[in-house]
Amino acid sequence: MGDVLVTSTILPLLKKKYPQSEISFLLDEKHAQILIGNPYIDHVTFFHKDGMVKTLSEVKSKKFDMVIDLYSKMETGIITLLSGAKTRIGFFKKYTQFFYNHPVKRQMQVKSTNTTLGIEHRLQMLEPLNIPFEEAFPKVYLLEEEVKNAKRILRENNLSTEDDLIMISTFGSSEEKTYPIEYMAELLNDIAAYKPNAKILCNYLPSQKALFEELYHLISEKTQNSIVKTFDTKNLREFAAVTSLCRCLIGNEGGATNVSKALDIPTFTIFSPHIKISHWAWTSNPKMDKFLHVTDHVQNSTSYSDFKPSFLKNDLKEFLDQTILN
Repeated sequence: MGDVLVTSTILPLLKKKYPQSEISFLLDEKHAQILIGNPYIDHVTFFHKDGMVKTLSEVKSKKFDMVIDLYSKMETGIITLLSGAKTRIGFFKKYTQFFYNHPVKRQMQVKSTNTTLGIEHRLQMLEPLNIPFEEAFPKVYLLEEEVKNAKRILRENNLSTEDDLIMISTFGSSEEKTYPIEYMAELLNDIAAYKPNAKILCNYLPSQKALFEELYHLISEKTQNSIVKTFDTKNLREFAAVTSLCRCLIGNEGGATNVSKALDIPTFTIFSPHIKISHWAWTSNPKMDKFLHVTDHVQNSTSYSDFKPSFLKNDLKEFLDQTILN
């Protein structure tokens, strides 16, 4: 999902260059939710589960003038080559360069401190089209009915947009991407202590419910009273819509933090030791967003156990003071 968001940064620039164009986006169906409402996409096409032959057949039937292969793997390279498009753009690799008539070599240095190489590599795909570089960031577009539904969810939990709502990215998508729960418990206690009137919404996957119950019993009674335990969302779009009504999001780096930033919600991101902060620390709001990594405090550390909650306290307090009303 994060890759799809990053890839979508090129779309506004393409539409600006070719305002009469029709843009189709090819992706796995499970990630399509993140693109709903995007005004720069005219059509969405999915990879067929039955295999590449059906996908290729559908791509060829569209008779595209241009194919930009932002994935640039063997499978997508073959689809690009056989698509029939006159203009074929993709990343330069020894084993895929022959699929494209405009292979693009990745730059090694970022041009903007607010973007990442992941974003700028995608933007490089526009160079053969003489589209100059400019800062671009992932964006999630919400529908009016989705925001209305989010407000209904708040009402059902005795909340409103007048409350100081804090969304928590409680766990990562895997154990190695999850801040240790005893540390997260201490972090939640600190949030509740700093901002006692705030209401805390904990986002997690259905499969992580038992882990959340374990976390819940580690926090103080005062913090338990701040957490809206009945809060739940059915899917990514509901989560995004509710997050758009929050003051901020705090927690594990991953899909939730990228959605939050793409909604222009102030985001406090805790990075897993094995994830490079330079790869995903993009921000359109550098004065508000914060990115923290264990190596900022323990040089060369590869262990989450080194990332003590005490290392986060000053940054967390400053972030909450900026985002939550006193």
